[in-house]
Amino acid sequence: MPSAAENQAATLEQFIAGWKKFTPDDWTATWSEDCIQKMLPFTLGVPARSRTEVQVVLPKLMEILTNYELEICEIVHDVSRSKAVIYATSKANTPFGDFKWTNEYAVFLSFTVDGKQINKVEEMVDTAFYREFFPKFQSYLSEHGPSH
Repeated sequence: MPSAAENQAATLEQFIAGWKKFTPDDWTATWSEDCIQKMLPFTLGVPARSRTEVQVVLPKLMEILTNYELEICEIVHDVSRSKAVIYATSKANTPFGDFKWTNEYAVFLSFTVDGKQINKVEEMVDTAFYREFFPKFQSYLSEHGPSH
């Protein structure tokens, strides 16, 4: 029987693989049903979201980003605290003219007791990028509907 540490390592690997595939189902496949996602820093004022809420917003975001590329720069896994952090960058094309998706993240993950799922995702994003992207995304959604 795998240990919690082995389960955490496998879950972390699966999370990253799902992120790289860049589909909503793959990206959230390792999330527990009660998983909470928070966008950091708190000064952005984005409320925490449940897995269900993320599964509504995420497809809308992913459908507009094309040629998505993720680069994992650093991973720190603290088994004793059931946590991991991933430092990554990503780039993609957007429907917003010459504006490109160029985001930088530190994603903090917390694992369930058995290590088989993730129950908290905290994403520290590039605030300068986010402040420019988010209004464009909101405007796009209001012009094109929630999904096209």
